[in-house]
Amino acid sequence: MLTRQDPAGYAAACAAVREADFTSTTAAIKVPTLCIVGDQDGSTPPELVESLARSIPAARFEVIAGAGHIPCVEQPERLAGLIRGLYVAAPHPCAPITRRSRPL
Repeated sequence: MLTRQDPAGYAAACAAVREADFTSTTAAIKVPTLCIVGDQDGSTPPELVESLARSIPAARFEVIAGAGHIPCVEQPERLAGLIRGLYVAAPHPCAPITRRSRPL
């Protein structure tokens, strides 16, 4: 994945992300939120992600052991389980439709 990227473009994207500060807006997040980080993530350290989670009302913070910055590759089953758990626990505004009131 990284080998296909233009090095200058990738460095510029990293700089833009590094300089972004959304801390003033995270308190407005009103949806179930799961902040996930790998315990070996050197790009986005667990402490930074935990700080983000604390700034979002009712957010969950989870650390994936044995993962770095790309847990979808390094620990896909664990990541999928966390996401599945968030989805199952989240309130859903639309209940599944079991019967239509009229044919389509």
